[in-house]
Amino acid sequence: MAYCLINKSHFFHNLSEVERQIKKDKIALVIKNNAYGHGLIEIASLASDYGIEHAVVNNLSEAKSVSSLFKTVLVLQDITSERIKDNVIITINSVESINQLHAGANIELKVDTGMHRNGIMPADINSALDLIIKNNLKLNGVFTHFANASYGDESIFKQKKKFDEIKKIILTDKRFLNSDIRFHCSASSSLFRFDNNEYDMVRVGIMSYGYILLPDSYKKPSLKPVLSLWAEKITSKLISNGDSVGYGKQYIAKDEMEISTYDIGYGDGFIRLDEKKKGTVKDGREILGVVSMNSFSLPGTDREVCVFDNAEIFSQIHGTIVYEIISNINSNLKRIVV
Repeated sequence: MAYCLINKSHFFHNLSEVERQIKKDKIALVIKNNAYGHGLIEIASLASDYGIEHAVVNNLSEAKSVSSLFKTVLVLQDITSERIKDNVIITINSVESINQLHAGANIELKVDTGMHRNGIMPADINSALDLIIKNNLKLNGVFTHFANASYGDESIFKQKKKFDEIKKIILTDKRFLNSDIRFHCSASSSLFRFDNNEYDMVRVGIMSYGYILLPDSYKKPSLKPVLSLWAEKITSKLISNGDSVGYGKQYIAKDEMEISTYDIGYGDGFIRLDEKKKGTVKDGREILGVVSMNSFSLPGTDREVCVFDNAEIFSQIHGTIVYEIISNINSNLKRIVV
């Protein structure tokens, strides 16, 4: 069966590059969506071994799976009225959601400083704080997210200024003077846009997996992709000049050749290639014709083949971002840590 190799040394190297910018105890590893396709449990376990204390997930199911490995687990997009572990923290994205939580729940307030996706608008901050007090919730933190940190415009600094103003409002609110509230605003790219030591945490996702996008004027850290995708052979055959391969007869053999079919396709998260999008595996061999739901074909008879060990190649082919290539990989594929 197709599988993924997860390179422990590459992962630890990338985390060490993060530590050049921020202390280890301020790193919160983003492991949502199966750790960006790398395997939730596998990456959470490695992060814990490295000494990472904080994690960020998308939902409660993910949080429950890894909560024993971290000091805190921040849930970005899930609300529950049930009682959950004290180290699991629920994000408040709207004023209305505050009323859905049980008394005593640990929460973090997300503030919309300009991305206009999730979070409380600045004008609603006081209403949110009033409800948090009224419903006896524990305000563990306050954070925001930058809309354009990967590019060279000034919007990141405008959002930062708004966030700092909100931070000041909360820190001077007498109701929260004795609260140990953490403030954080940066993810991977914004870690390099300004000094984050004035904040309590940085949410590091894509950088830990070996990729980052920064404006040209910023020096990129030395990162190593963590995941490589491998496929195993289903069958081999000899075809003749003029024979076609796969749906739509998009590849026509010019000579007699040996080909093999391998066990991964778009149904497994390897995005479809066709007559308009051509691709090669790591060793440079052309993928023949159209990628099927659960297979693709190559010249040769290798028992297994590395499809890629750097997802940027296929992100360029598909005109998309690395996030989509790696997070689409089927969670049912085995992840093997090496």
